[in-house]
Amino acid sequence: MNSVSDAIERHYRKAVTFLVVLILVGTGFWGLRRFAPAMFLGKPDLIVGPGEERAQNQVTPDKPALLNINTASAKELQTLPNIGAGMAQRIINYRSQNGNFTSVDALQNVKGIGAKTLEKLRPFVDVK
Repeated sequence: MNSVSDAIERHYRKAVTFLVVLILVGTGFWGLRRFAPAMFLGKPDLIVGPGEERAQNQVTPDKPALLNINTASAKELQTLPNIGAGMAQRIINYRSQNGNFTSVDALQNVKGIGAKTLEKLRPFVDVK
């Protein structure tokens, strides 16, 4: 009977040790996400701190040029966030009926693009 209780006690200690290690690892990741969020956000060049300005047209090997909404094809427009085939076609139709966009803000004139969608698109598009 003593060997059974010893085996149970060993397994209990192993389980407790495993849980303590798991909690410590989880706490470490929480601390990293809390105090160094840039590590988990992907491209750090899209993160702008207070008092900094983001370089809109800075092209580097890992950061492509902004998409020109006045010349982009439907396939290119579909690479943008929240833009599917139908929305891309509406952008092209609007552009062909009303001429080139004069600013990125003019995208709000396209049916289905509101302020929230425009803010998601702004870092990726340009009118040059």
